[in-house]
Order: sequence, then C-alpha cells, then structure tokens
Amino acid sequence: MQHLGRANFGSPQHHLSIGGMLVTATTYAGEGVLPLHEHDDAYLCLVADGAYTQQVSGAETDCAPGLLLTHPQGHRHANRFSARGARCLSIFPARELADDSGLKRLLGDYRALRLPDAARLLARIECELAADDDAAPLALQSAVFELVALACRSESDDRHPAWLAKVLQRLHDDPLSELSLPELGRLAGVHPAHLARRFQQAQGMSVGDYRRALRIRQACRELAGGLRPIAEIAADAGFADQSHFARVFKRVTGQTPRDYRHKTQHAS
Repeated sequence: MQHLGRANFGSPQHHLSIGGMLVTATTYAGEGVLPLHEHDDAYLCLVADGAYTQQVSGAETDCAPGLLLTHPQGHRHANRFSARGARCLSIFPARELADDSGLKRLLGDYRALRLPDAARLLARIECELAADDDAAPLALQSAVFELVALACRSESDDRHPAWLAKVLQRLHDDPLSELSLPELGRLAGVHPAHLARRFQQAQGMSVGDYRRALRIRQACRELAGGLRPIAEIAADAGFADQSHFARVFKRVTGQTPRDYRHKTQHAS
C-alpha cells in the first residue's frame, strides 16, 4: 500500500501554492488503474472532466465532473478510470487551518458532495490555475475558499439530504430485505460510512435499528389483526426465533408480543 504526501499519481498539468494551500490539476489516462493508496494530508478532490470509479472499503463511488470528494488524512482508496480518463483538481488546505471547526468537520469523513454551484467554481479555479498574472494566486485562493465554504454549509445545514428519501423509501418498500450499507450507499450516491452517520443524525437511530422498527411495525399489525402463532409472525418479520423477536419487540414497544396482542384485541 502506497503513501503519498501532497502529491498525486497521474500527469500534473498545473499547480499553485499560496499561503500554505496547494492546488493541483492532474490528468489520468484512459483505462488506468491506481492501486490502493493513502495521502498523509487531508484534501479535497474536485472532478473536472472524464469519469472514474473510486473504491473504498468494498464500496464504489462513480465520479463525474462537478463531484467534490473529501479525503480525510490517511484515507485509503483505489481508482479505476473510464476509457476517456479524467482530470481532477486536488486542494490541500493550509496546515494553519487545521483547527478551523468547519474545515475539520468537512475533512473528518470521506464523502461525495454534489454542490449547486460547483460548475461555476470549477471554471474559476481552472482559469486562475492557468493564469500567469500576479493577481492569479489571490483570485485562486478566493475561489477555493468559496468552494470550501459552500461545502461546509452544505454539510452543516442539510440535516435531511436529498438522498435520504430514496433510502427510506427502499427500506419501507421491503423491510425484510437484507440490504447492506454498501448497497444503500450506491443507491444514495454516497459512501456507506457517510450514509450511516447522516442517517443516524436525521432519524435518531441506525439503519439497522430503523429496519428492525419497520419489521416490528409489520408484526404489530399481524398481532392486532388475527390469531396466528407468535412464532410464525416472528419468522415472517425476519427474526430467527421467537425469543429474539420478543426481546426486540419489547425494546421497541415496551410490551411483550403476547401483552400487545391481548391489549389491542380487547381494546377493539
């Protein structure tokens, strides 16, 4: 496994350093493959052109122009490029900003962000990287700071991201399905670890606990509406045995399945 500092594989086109911040533009050949590697410093990667697939912990992210990827320090990943290859901008923030709360939060996790103004800022950054006048460094720094601020706000303000509705719908459509976090991450277009963290923030419980609650809700309808054996209802709700079902049911509802059936049927 290879370790990289403030450098990249591929063919560098432009690079500019200002105030401790380093911005580079790098091209990658078509059909190329980068081995598993990590960078010593946290950084941002803005996809400028082409396409590639990024592999992280068994999950894959499809990377297209305008996508902003955040890479924490020591984040391990590999890349597989399309026939067109790709061009990416890498932004290594000044180390003096390491204690900034917004930047620290942004670079604390791996994630893929689709920002509403990414195309405009991408064009500005590329323009200033290629410029050779003495105002270029300052203009580049301004554009990068605007991009970082946009990403920080997106991360702090969006408590219910757009992809969350897709994930919830998928869970509700089939509560018995044994969906994995990588599968849900591919559906949402975000990394599984990011999905797990944001799901917990938005719903107040993990994906696994949410799915169990959906299964218990399904079991509640069965218990209230008929006289089927509790063991059968437990099996239909995806539980291995009745005792496991009873423990989870009581944790969610505060009652045993038998008590719930007795109360609901007598109340009706």
